[in-house]
Amino acid sequence: MATVPGLGIVGGGVWASHHMNAVRDLEAEGRAKLVAMCARTQETVDKMTSEWKIDGTRNYDELIAREDIHAISVVTPDHLHRDMAIKAMRAGKHVICEKPMDLTVEGCDEMNRVARETGRLLFVDFHKRYDQVQQKTREFILQGKIGTVQYGNCYMEDTIVVPRDWFPKWAEATTPFWFIGVHQIDMLRWSLGQEVVRVNSAKGWKGKLSGLGLNTYDSVHAELEFSGGAVFSVDISWILPETFPAVVNQGARFVGSEGVLELDTQDRGFSGCFSGGGMKTFNVNSAHVQPLALGGSLHSGYFVDPIKDFMRLVTWLEDGGDIKQLEGKYPSGQDGRAATAAALAVHQCLETGKPVDVMQ
Repeated sequence: MATVPGLGIVGGGVWASHHMNAVRDLEAEGRAKLVAMCARTQETVDKMTSEWKIDGTRNYDELIAREDIHAISVVTPDHLHRDMAIKAMRAGKHVICEKPMDLTVEGCDEMNRVARETGRLLFVDFHKRYDQVQQKTREFILQGKIGTVQYGNCYMEDTIVVPRDWFPKWAEATTPFWFIGVHQIDMLRWSLGQEVVRVNSAKGWKGKLSGLGLNTYDSVHAELEFSGGAVFSVDISWILPETFPAVVNQGARFVGSEGVLELDTQDRGFSGCFSGGGMKTFNVNSAHVQPLALGGSLHSGYFVDPIKDFMRLVTWLEDGGDIKQLEGKYPSGQDGRAATAAALAVHQCLETGKPVDVMQ
């Protein structure tokens, strides 16, 4: 009989619910179990344990010591990922870590070293890889459908609700490029099958958020050069008005010698307007809840699919699978390192005003 892996979650913010929904779906099928969670405040612990009917603690060491937990979801602020992931792996747990994996290349290297030493799975939640539009884009590019990719652009923009209302206590510890820009870095390098080798230029703006007492960038623009010669401009921000039709605005364009791909990953042909509000777009590709005939519901979309994939891999590994056979088949710690190295070069370019080679 296959192992039914238990999951523990550290972090009780907005994103933790996606991890919990994913595992609850698998639990309904007898393929995983949502065991317990850990958070910084007792208020959050009480809220989450009451809502999800699971155990809770403020003691992370207590969480990772549990024998009925095989894997840990690290859903904490960006700057806390490294230590929690390392402690979990040293305690024998597999880890799915939210992006960015860490804010330093050295931190990523340490996380990868511990993963190798312990034989644990280190999975980074680069969920754009699970977007059907992005998967088809990668397929066309790697098949040579648009020839040699020469240039393009992409953007991801959050509304001001995200730093101001969701994460006011730690928004200053990160930037929009660390928080969501790494998604686009991974999307580009995965789609192209190439590495970022150089940040040619970068420009950042401050003002909107600093006026609210949050000393961090409003937006960042960067030009990235890839190992195959392609050049992409990347625009990232988190200050769109809260009246914008969706919390996230995103899209991309790839231009090659034999064709072009234009990705409208924002509207997706579905929008609407209701009394008392303006136009809204509904990205059901990211998160969709389908009621089931026998009761309950099924969650799908690229917000939850990576977590389900991770748990299936945990089952396979716990039942004797060889982690070496998974190389290149999931968003790994090496992918996390590559995204961090590129993002770090962007921030160095912001500070110096000079091109920066990406640490390989």
